[in-house]
Amino acid sequence: MDANDIHFKYWTDDDKKALSAALTFKDLATIAINIIQRFPGEVCMVSGPISTGGVGSREGNQKVFTKVIELLATEQSANIFSQVPLEDKIVDIYKKWHLNNPDETYCMPILDDFYRPLFSTGKVGALHFIYGWESSFGSRWEHDNCDQWGIKRYYLPQEFSVRALNL
Repeated sequence: MDANDIHFKYWTDDDKKALSAALTFKDLATIAINIIQRFPGEVCMVSGPISTGGVGSREGNQKVFTKVIELLATEQSANIFSQVPLEDKIVDIYKKWHLNNPDETYCMPILDDFYRPLFSTGKVGALHFIYGWESSFGSRWEHDNCDQWGIKRYYLPQEFSVRALNL
């Protein structure tokens, strides 16, 4: 299974067009929800540092995040929804938001307008927390709300992240 098969599982051409045209975190939530509805049964997702915490850089965190998803899909046959294809658009929308909210310390619309609707669907049955997830504000928020959404928590060992970094 190649990486595109993992990260774009159940995506359609229409989803890719919608991603290109998305202007808000709510637009992204609609796309993600449409995709996870195509998965059979519950999906799992990964939670961990991207913009803050982790290995100390967005690039390094993104690599760990991406490779951890691939490891879970290939080694554990996880029915996993990857948010990696959405990341560039999340960053673009965040930058626009930040220009209008320069004094805010965290972009809560990412959590409230994107992740909350996604996790509230009942389709996400488990979150796999990358080692060091506690250093991420967003991951802590996700972790603290799992019970409310009926999502199981799994904690990945540090060696999983080390392997991901070295792939």
